Amino acid sequence: MSTRWDRSVDLLIAGSGGGGMVAGLVALDRGLEPLIVEKQALVGGSTGLSGGIVWLPNNPLMRAEGIADTHEDGLAYLADVVGDVGAASSAARREMFLTAGYEMIDFLIRKGVRLIRCAGWSDYYPNHNGGNAAGRAVEGIPFDAAQLGSWSGRLQPPLAKNYGYVVLTNELRSVQYFNRSPRAFAVAARVFLRTRAARMRGRQILTNGASLVGQMLEVLLDLSDGRPPLWTNAAMEDLVVEDGRVVGARVIHDGVPLRIEARKGVLLAAGGFGHNAEMRRRYSGEQPNDGKWSIANAGDTGEVLQAAMRLRAKTDLLDEAWWLPSVFIPNGGAAAASLGSGRQRPGAIYVDSSGRRFCNESNSYVEVGKAMYAAKAVPCWMVFDHGYVRRYVTGTKPFDRRLPPDFVDSGAVQRGDTIADLARRIGVPGDALTRTIQRFNHFAANGLDPDFGRGQSAYNACLGDPDIGPTRPSARSTARPTTQPECSRRTSAPAEV
Repeated sequence: MSTRWDRSVDLLIAGSGGGGMVAGLVALDRGLEPLIVEKQALVGGSTGLSGGIVWLPNNPLMRAEGIADTHEDGLAYLADVVGDVGAASSAARREMFLTAGYEMIDFLIRKGVRLIRCAGWSDYYPNHNGGNAAGRAVEGIPFDAAQLGSWSGRLQPPLAKNYGYVVLTNELRSVQYFNRSPRAFAVAARVFLRTRAARMRGRQILTNGASLVGQMLEVLLDLSDGRPPLWTNAAMEDLVVEDGRVVGARVIHDGVPLRIEARKGVLLAAGGFGHNAEMRRRYSGEQPNDGKWSIANAGDTGEVLQAAMRLRAKTDLLDEAWWLPSVFIPNGGAAAASLGSGRQRPGAIYVDSSGRRFCNESNSYVEVGKAMYAAKAVPCWMVFDHGYVRRYVTGTKPFDRRLPPDFVDSGAVQRGDTIADLARRIGVPGDALTRTIQRFNHFAANGLDPDFGRGQSAYNACLGDPDIGPTRPSARSTARPTTQPECSRRTSAPAEV
């Protein structure tokens, strides 16, 4: 018995994040009729909330700027970093990622999406074979949402909104050090002027992932004469199967159940299950998590993935996420977000409940998050000194380098007059914390970290204080002796963005 359809299209796409939007654009470009269904009221999914950085070795922008890199270096890097993990990252998939990734970026540029290379944003593991410290990532330029007309208010807010500035993702690392070097000050001044100009003109300027999504939506509008094949408030409930083949899906659009035929296929680009507590508990393995701390897109609840799994779709890595160590302070706002990025800064270290360090705090967020799980240090403590507070920005007031008093009053930040006093306040052994800080200080004074190698990679250095240490990568750029100690509790948040 054939299904009675309420709507028929060539390609039905679940999810309006980066993957779904690109698929819709390509379908339109090739003369097909797509339909993107987004269950949220806002467009963009996790891509829209993210930093919006697209990492691709030997990408078109690198070639245009004459940045040395090759396809072969990209393959060597993936082989050395990822290793042999089976079908989840096979040689064929890696080849396709690099080849199709290049074609995707080239396609977007040709369609008018404006991108900029993230110069100096090193690979996470630049010391591995094929690694590159020059910057293999690209992101969208600042984009005026007014160009979207009536759709301008229907996008996920940009990551930059958390910081109060119209700032690109690659500019964030300079803004936080605006008082530490002339170059960082120049970048920060550009950001401040851009933000001021946008406010004076009453413009909503999108950056980060919101810029990517906004620009792709603008192209979608242009290709469809202002009537984009995109439904919001449209949740894919289940897939429709006939004769062993997926031929469409059941969709709830504005509360109305509909059967939509997909003549050429259904693309599932609806993300993961960051906010599905039952799935998180079921699949978390040795990294237990129920989604309580997730900062993923609110629509990241896994129903589409479950629909595919009911049809025995192959899955892997369900126990993994983009682990983002974060400071959780109720109503902490930009100050909490800024404090949360402090692990790469000199004068701050992580310690577990035994008062000992357990990782290179300046490594990538995923690496540090996994280290927290491995060390059973969820949550852990970030220990920093008073000099750290004086040197670095916390919040949206760049010249007010003080911790908000309510952080201390609420107990989110603990202060101690001595290391022993601090240890008592946070419940860790005083002698262990004292030894940890003394050892760290001893080696950090000479730019070293023999325990975890902090500062020994270009990635560590590019996120460290540009005013500290020699020109070569050194722990001095990310490590500094810790004096008058203060402390902020940290937890690990899975951010599938």
